[in-house]
Amino acid sequence: MHGAVHPYNVHVKNKMWQQIGQLIFSVALLSGCATSAMAPRVATPTPLVAADVLGAPLQATMQPVQLERWQSPDGRIGLEVPKGWGLESHIDAGRGLWIWNAPGQRGLLSLMLIGSPTYIDDDAQNQLLRDAVAQLDAQPVGEIERVDDRMIRLEATGQGANREGLQVPMWLWVSAHRFADGVAIWVLSVPESDKSMLTSWAESMQASLQVIPLPTATPLPTTTPAPYTKESFDNDVGRWFVGDDLRRAITIQDGVYRVYLRMAESYYLSAPAETPRLDQRLQTLVSFDGESRVGVALRFQYRADESRDYVACWISKQQRVGCFRSDGDQWSVVHEVTESAAIRPDGANQITFGVQNDVYTFAVNGSVVATFTSPGMNPGVPALYVETFNAAAGGIFDDVESS
Repeated sequence: MHGAVHPYNVHVKNKMWQQIGQLIFSVALLSGCATSAMAPRVATPTPLVAADVLGAPLQATMQPVQLERWQSPDGRIGLEVPKGWGLESHIDAGRGLWIWNAPGQRGLLSLMLIGSPTYIDDDAQNQLLRDAVAQLDAQPVGEIERVDDRMIRLEATGQGANREGLQVPMWLWVSAHRFADGVAIWVLSVPESDKSMLTSWAESMQASLQVIPLPTATPLPTTTPAPYTKESFDNDVGRWFVGDDLRRAITIQDGVYRVYLRMAESYYLSAPAETPRLDQRLQTLVSFDGESRVGVALRFQYRADESRDYVACWISKQQRVGCFRSDGDQWSVVHEVTESAAIRPDGANQITFGVQNDVYTFAVNGSVVATFTSPGMNPGVPALYVETFNAAAGGIFDDVESS
């Protein structure tokens, strides 16, 4: 259930720039409750190469460097960067690309950082670094060095060209960093002639990279709990969480409640402001938004340590249905995956999930597709459920009624 160098170089084609973007986005994603899976490829913007840059003439040599602390706009990523270097950036769906260029040397003296809400194991981290060097059109020098549990790095060489078209031998230092729920590629590229000037600050800058984990709690509405919910989503009355962050975009708009997850192999539960109880029932119309699983959870509640208890049933576009139980975020199957012709892959499905005296019944478009007993759950509230696989996806809900 549940995871050609920075373009200093006129030889770097647009496709190559897209490939380095695809590289970081093709590793396994981790949300607060997810395991590894391959993420979709996402194209990045194509900055101009050095030969296309207008402005001040390129300086012949690197100037002395002083470092200052930089933070990403959301405060999540921190890094020491050269003071006075120009910054270009692009942020999309929780992934970020930042490029710093020395004054007058855009594309010849560059620092690049690509960060993503991602987690990878040792083998995937080594492969990520090798692929990064290869896709940067560079040649490795020596073997991969593991600096610590988080960082590995590799030196490489390549060929650049200045604005006049003269060949410039380049030196690159490339590192792959992993964090609790993030991964980053750090690339420094400079002319070989300036390599000796880097030793006093480059390693410190590389080691300074920090990524703060994303919050994992499911936000809950702050309105006064109601005994039940009957919601057509014609407007937002505060009973359901809405928000837009690195992981998800959740909106009430155009008469529907849309839960869109921006990361592969992730899932989300959205619970209304309701009074906790044992016996409960929730019915809703739901449509698939991409390749997702959508469904309903019952007896959803938080423990003191913010882990979650609930029982959930879902449907998929492949006309499959399954049910599982979460005890403090530890999952167990309560109804094996089966196929059901009652599921409409391309239209709205009415799903109904209820529990009475620990007996759970799940129906799709009027047909009962799962019945099981699962004792021992405490009182909670119903919730809507969305799960993704190897791409961003979501669910669109309407006419939610609970009792």
